[in-house]
Amino acid sequence: MRELNDTYDVVVVGAGPGGCMASYASAKNGAKTLLIEKSQEIGEPVRCAEAIPSIEEFGIKPKPEFVRNIIKGGILFSPSGKKVIVTQDKAQGYVVERKIFDKYLAIRAAKAGSKVSVKTTAIGLEKDGDYWNVIVEFLGEEYCIKTKIVIAADGVESNIAEYAGLKAKKKPLEVCSCAEYEMANVKLLDKNMMEFYFGNEISPGGYVWIFPKGDTANVGLGVRDRKKKAIDYLEDFIENGMAKDRLKEATPIEFKVGGAPVSGPIEKTYTDGVLVVGDAAGQISPLTGGGIYLAMDCGLIAGEVASKAIKMNDWSEKILKEYEDRWKEKHYEYLMNHLKYRKILEKMSDDELDALAEALGESLDGIDLKKFVKRIITKKPSLLKYFKDLL
Repeated sequence: MRELNDTYDVVVVGAGPGGCMASYASAKNGAKTLLIEKSQEIGEPVRCAEAIPSIEEFGIKPKPEFVRNIIKGGILFSPSGKKVIVTQDKAQGYVVERKIFDKYLAIRAAKAGSKVSVKTTAIGLEKDGDYWNVIVEFLGEEYCIKTKIVIAADGVESNIAEYAGLKAKKKPLEVCSCAEYEMANVKLLDKNMMEFYFGNEISPGGYVWIFPKGDTANVGLGVRDRKKKAIDYLEDFIENGMAKDRLKEATPIEFKVGGAPVSGPIEKTYTDGVLVVGDAAGQISPLTGGGIYLAMDCGLIAGEVASKAIKMNDWSEKILKEYEDRWKEKHYEYLMNHLKYRKILEKMSDDELDALAEALGESLDGIDLKKFVKRIITKKPSLLKYFKDLL
């Protein structure tokens, strides 16, 4: 393949939202860029609930081709069924069709000048003077791609970051195991509201979700537990859970599995000639498991910093540190706060989760976690032991 026999300024490994945005920004700013993807089709397989809070700020208009639904908020259910309705005021989010959305992002990157190579698996990384050699396999043949900068956007199991000497591997219980059906004939409470179900019996270390998706809905969960597989918890929820009557006639049209790293960002996301983006970098909410928006924004920053380094003719660690400085300024506090909240929730019993829902009240306008903590402690002083360090 001709793209694999060339030399590049930037090679991006992984064509998810983070990798696509990185290659878009890199190419747009003048760097000779290659985006490689191990799957034969970008966007496949889907390992995601497909919700994203915003795309307009990336210069992307919501299009019917990939936006399946507009989301106005969420309905939270405690273990006993206490309901908390969270609305987004004037804000709105989307449930997208990732197979189409990711491909749209890759086409956008290609239009900006990036080359793309699918069915191309990175199997090694070697330092070659001021360059990196990215060893890849394409249709049974091995190729060596020379590049100045590598952007690792290769997901939770990132090998590229490890090859470069950055610690990216996660322990088993630092990864939420997710299973999801896209289902037809789901009876929704509200077609513009996501549903979230919490409880140590139904989804230990995680939660169950029902996300409306136009004619279908994504019904899934994430768990951190060794007793049962995620799919077994999901099947049990569908058959016996709180929404069983509304799922009685539902039938799967697609099955998805994946892992979400929920231990917070990795210690370091840059080194000489290498940047790490998205799930590979732990840039995903430890509380919700949401990572599309974060991956896109951090990918954009990575592409901008990489192309700037190429123009300066200096892609040393010292120069590439700008990437980590910029993304941490925007997102680090958010990620670490969500890690704190996740650790609190996983310590709570189902009775305490019910008390938490009661303290929050039946409806909330927007999500302000600090304001929530004050309300919780005022209404349920017994929960102070969990939240006192957050005051």
